[in-house]
Amino acid sequence: MITENEIKELVNFAKQDERFGVAFYGALSQIRHKVYLESCGFTVKVSDSDNFGAPDFVVNGKTMEHKKARNKTLSDGTLIAEFQKSRGKVPDRLYNSDFSDFVSVDVSEHTKKKNDYRYARVSDLKKHHKHNGKISSTQKINSVWVSDLKILLENAA
Repeated sequence: MITENEIKELVNFAKQDERFGVAFYGALSQIRHKVYLESCGFTVKVSDSDNFGAPDFVVNGKTMEHKKARNKTLSDGTLIAEFQKSRGKVPDRLYNSDFSDFVSVDVSEHTKKKNDYRYARVSDLKKHHKHNGKISSTQKINSVWVSDLKILLENAA
C-alpha cells in the first residue's frame, strides 16, 4: 500500500526530476484518459506496455496511443506532442506510420479544462522527412485533430 506521505514525495520528486516527471505525469494522464473514455461509454482495453511501440489502448475495437502535450509550445503558441519510443536511436525510436489507428493528446494543462483531449488518425499525422514509413516525432496539434473521438470512430473504415 502506498501511503499519503509517499504520494506527496512522488509528486515532489516528479517536479524535481524531469525524466521521472515526464513518465509520472504521462502515466497519470493515461490513467485519467482511460477513466474519461469509460465514463463516455467507450469500451476500453488497456494494452500491455512494451518498448516496441504497441498502442496504449483498444477503444471500441480501434487501437489508440495516448500522449500528454509537451509543456512548452511553439513560438506561435501551437501545442505539440512528441511521438517516439523511449529507447533506441532514430529511426528505431520512431513509430511506424501504421502503428495505431488513432492517437490522443491530453491538452488539459494548457487549456485548464479537465479531460480536454485531442484525437487524430495516425494516417493524418505528419510523416518523417527522412525515414519512409515513419511518422515525425514532433506533431503540431492543428486542424487534423478533433476534440470528439466519436467523430473519428464514426468515420473509421
